Amino acid sequence: MRRWVFIALLVIVLTASVLLIKQRSVPANPIRHLARIPDSAYRYNLCTEAIAYSRPFPDNPYKTNFTFQDPFRKAKDTIIPLLWDQNLHDQTVSFRVKIILGQLDTFTESISNVAVLDGISIMLPDLQGQLQKPSIPQFIVSSLERNGTIAIIDFTCAEQWKWVAA
Repeated sequence: MRRWVFIALLVIVLTASVLLIKQRSVPANPIRHLARIPDSAYRYNLCTEAIAYSRPFPDNPYKTNFTFQDPFRKAKDTIIPLLWDQNLHDQTVSFRVKIILGQLDTFTESISNVAVLDGISIMLPDLQGQLQKPSIPQFIVSSLERNGTIAIIDFTCAEQWKWVAA
């Protein structure tokens, strides 16, 4: 009997140890490359307009890709906002944004509770890996159509972006 109690206690201790190690290995604050800037419309010069569909067709001619010179490297970066989901209750949408840093890396992150006239800022790592945020959002949600299944987004001009530590 004592042997079974010892084995049961040993299994419990080992399981708790593995769970504790696993929990501590996950970062407490995952790196976020996106930030929502409420009520950002009508404040900045706009360079490009795009249409994001929640269910785009594969041959969709309307692309949301926006390519710009990386402020820290001799490369071109691309951001691709994709309309992901809608919340009809509070009239907001969610985006998945693909961030392609030249030949360096690609991130895909999501951001929720984005309302009409909100801006989205994409933070980029500098040469030391520190995240830098732009002085203004890279794109703004100008309008939502058809109950949030279409978003009109306007990209601000890259020349206006000034980068500071996040």
